[in-house]
Amino acid sequence: MRSRPLRTRLGGTLLAVAAAVGLGSIGTGTAAAETVVPLERCWGVSPNIVDQPFSTARLFVSPEGRGRVVARVRDVSSFWIPTGGYQSVGRLEWHNLTTGRKGAAVNAASIGLYVGGPTFHVNTGPGTVRVTFSAVNRNALWAIPSTTCIGTLRVG
Repeated sequence: MRSRPLRTRLGGTLLAVAAAVGLGSIGTGTAAAETVVPLERCWGVSPNIVDQPFSTARLFVSPEGRGRVVARVRDVSSFWIPTGGYQSVGRLEWHNLTTGRKGAAVNAASIGLYVGGPTFHVNTGPGTVRVTFSAVNRNALWAIPSTTCIGTLRVG
């Protein structure tokens, strides 16, 4: 029996691996679909001053069921790796325009290189919900607030 050239065998192996990875990833999505909720842009100076500005323009929202959602701020970052970045204390106020319910949540997060933003678990109830987000960002020396931004989401 004649052996196939190395290039043919490698190509076949790579094709088999790619097919296995592709088939293995079918149906591995999250149980609850995450949606991106646009916000007006929130701006703030990093407390490290010579750093990326605190700037976010969206929330990543996942339903938890029965009018509960998880809202995450993910797209803020700090280049100050040796100091561990900075601390961000976020405040998410919400107003359900359908039911009239209101509330607020506060949470802190460490902001690092391509990492960061607070996460909020809120029970808004179903309906159209107006959210207002702001943050106070601090290091060991001082705290600097961000501007406030507003967005609207639909909770099932």
